[in-house]
Amino acid sequence: MRILVVGAGALGILFAGIISRHGGDVAVLTRRREAAEAIRQDGVIVEDGVSAWRARPECSTDPRIASDAEACLICVKSYDTEFVGRMISPHVRNDCLFVTVQNGLNNVERLTGIFGRERVIGGYTMQASTLTGLNRVFHAYDGETVLGGHPSTSTGIYRIRAVAEELSRLGLKTTAIEDIYPEVVTKLIINSVINPLTALLGVRNGELLEIEVIAEVIDGLVREGVEAGSLLGVKLSLEETRRRVHEAIVATANNKSSMLQDVERGRRTEIEFINGSLARVLKDAGRPAPLNTLLTRLILAVEWRGAKHGRGG
Repeated sequence: MRILVVGAGALGILFAGIISRHGGDVAVLTRRREAAEAIRQDGVIVEDGVSAWRARPECSTDPRIASDAEACLICVKSYDTEFVGRMISPHVRNDCLFVTVQNGLNNVERLTGIFGRERVIGGYTMQASTLTGLNRVFHAYDGETVLGGHPSTSTGIYRIRAVAEELSRLGLKTTAIEDIYPEVVTKLIINSVINPLTALLGVRNGELLEIEVIAEVIDGLVREGVEAGSLLGVKLSLEETRRRVHEAIVATANNKSSMLQDVERGRRTEIEFINGSLARVLKDAGRPAPLNTLLTRLILAVEWRGAKHGRGG
């Protein structure tokens, strides 16, 4: 299976590197010319604190590289989903599948609006990596990736399983399930805790459980997330969701969240697609969302300050 990884951030580089290392036919599409040049010259380098390895996937800034892909793994930020979808849409095969393991809500819906309900696969991943250079990542946690059916798609489960089996064969532990939506909502709640708090405090994920004064904030975010999930049609157990959040923090303890990485580089974050989306769901139903609203505004203020002082791009 010819696989195109769309995006050369921490997750895209990790996925492409693992697939290439295990003999997969994989290419990376990025809009960042400097990243494409680094990958073409030196490959991608993955470190885990014990060892490091290099793989050499193809890489290009030309969307025509998508022309022979059988599956596209969408690994860009949520605010770029529609743009990159429309960028590659004139070049892809009619039978190409589009797999999203992105953060936030509505990435599946954006992709189905471009490619149709029968060609999009929803998912999430617990892989955790930190971008340490243009073509280099620190692999903090080798987690599972889960793909599945979604209320907005009609992709057959047999096609989803085929992609999951191929990714597993190529080194990415991947499971296929009938209904991914409850898991996507749960991952959204996990992100709503980890991402903004680590970004504001400037800490790695595991340190969140060491800071006792934010324990009530974490609990409050879980409560708001579970209530928003109910409004989205997903009934989640408060205790089970709280356990999943704590497990994710512990499992990815050494990782820098994607939002912390964005803040450090002065880049736009996905806050409006994570905490902002949960706040909107609650407010649209006339429910309060004090914590998600506050964290959204604080991260947007950090973004504004970074832009004002000319950090990042």
